[in-house]
Amino acid sequence: MRFYVFLLVLIIVPVFAKAQTADVTLNLQDCIKMALTNNTDLNISRNMTRSAELNVKGSYSNILPSLTADVSGGKLQWGKSTYLSDVPVGVDSANQVIYEQRVVTSEARSRNSYSAGVTVNQNILDGGYWWNNIRLNKIQNEAKKQDLHYSENQVIKIVSQYFYDLLKNKKLLEVYSLAAARSQDQVDRTQSMYEIGSVALVDVYRAQVNLGQDQIRYYMQKNTVDQSAQLLNLAMGQDPLTPIDIDTTVTFNQESVTLEDLLDESVKNQPALRSQELQVKSRELGVALAKSAYWPSLGARFRYSRDNEEFEKIYKDLNLNWSYSLGIGLNWNLFNGFADHVNVQKTKIDLKNSRLNLADYKRTLRSDIHNLYNSYNALLEIIKIDQKNLEAAREEFRLANERYRLGSGTSLELREAQVNLTEAEQVLVAAQYNAIITYIELYEAIGKVKQAVNI
Repeated sequence: MRFYVFLLVLIIVPVFAKAQTADVTLNLQDCIKMALTNNTDLNISRNMTRSAELNVKGSYSNILPSLTADVSGGKLQWGKSTYLSDVPVGVDSANQVIYEQRVVTSEARSRNSYSAGVTVNQNILDGGYWWNNIRLNKIQNEAKKQDLHYSENQVIKIVSQYFYDLLKNKKLLEVYSLAAARSQDQVDRTQSMYEIGSVALVDVYRAQVNLGQDQIRYYMQKNTVDQSAQLLNLAMGQDPLTPIDIDTTVTFNQESVTLEDLLDESVKNQPALRSQELQVKSRELGVALAKSAYWPSLGARFRYSRDNEEFEKIYKDLNLNWSYSLGIGLNWNLFNGFADHVNVQKTKIDLKNSRLNLADYKRTLRSDIHNLYNSYNALLEIIKIDQKNLEAAREEFRLANERYRLGSGTSLELREAQVNLTEAEQVLVAAQYNAIITYIELYEAIGKVKQAVNI
């Protein structure tokens, strides 16, 4: 009876208390949805993606015409001045005008000046810069989308890891609770056996020490559960001390796949790999943009303007007081101190580095997938072994308990069997949840983590 009372105190009561503080029970999909909405890094990535979309729109400014309008008004004022001028003073015998330099005085005067105009500039040719710039921004926009997809996958993976880590620690808390309950039962039994003279007092003390050790492990595990809940809260973007109650029902479907299939899927679905490939294309266009400086630029310009001393004539009598200009301009930078050459060479170096990074990432990705695949399959085999070990440990404990009850076994033998049982339960729980976490990490590596967690 005391065994069951202790079990109720250590398991049912804490669970009931937590149920009073948490509003709802969250499953994995609920936690992921909250994280996808609240995660700060993910929202920053969304903003950067939106900025890249605007850059695409802005890149068309190099080919679209520019239109400007201007209106100005002012007053010109000249003060009284003197200056030398050739002044006609008569004609000679050949009837030619005779000029003589004299000082001429100009009286002070002023004049109003008003003008209005419209100017259109059109880029015609710039060595391919405008076209490659549009392509570059489109590629960078797609790369940002892939980065956003990768960030989402990372958030899903991290939340899933913390979710199942919390489940694992809760399950281990139950294991340690059962271990403490067994020790409490052993203390009660040993005390009864001592009172009737079946065992020595040292057995009672030994049983009490064992109980204390198991209780310490239980309370240490409670702290671990609390820390796991804080990590999950942080991953979901909420206060770490927020009470949280998660669904302990594990309904995780795992597919059987080959390593070759996983490697093929990673090439098609891993957003980080796609982003790296787009970065290489972006660097290639960067080289083309730098080379555009070698070519001449050609542009056309049209201006229509109206000028007069009277403001009203700027917008009246439209057939008068107007002028327009139309022209084409060619600009070719023939030499600027090797600046263009240096810029091209630097972009080529950036291209080489991006290709090296891509090759290195591919190798690392294949290695990570291979290691995760092996770890996952090893855990599946370990789980089978742990299940057999648990069955054996249960039987060992049952027999040791029976021998001790009959007086043919020692308390040390019983304690060893109890420790073996607790360890077998602990190892199996850890392996089961670690297999789930490794499976999620494996599918994140191939870019299909959403499929793994059913969202």
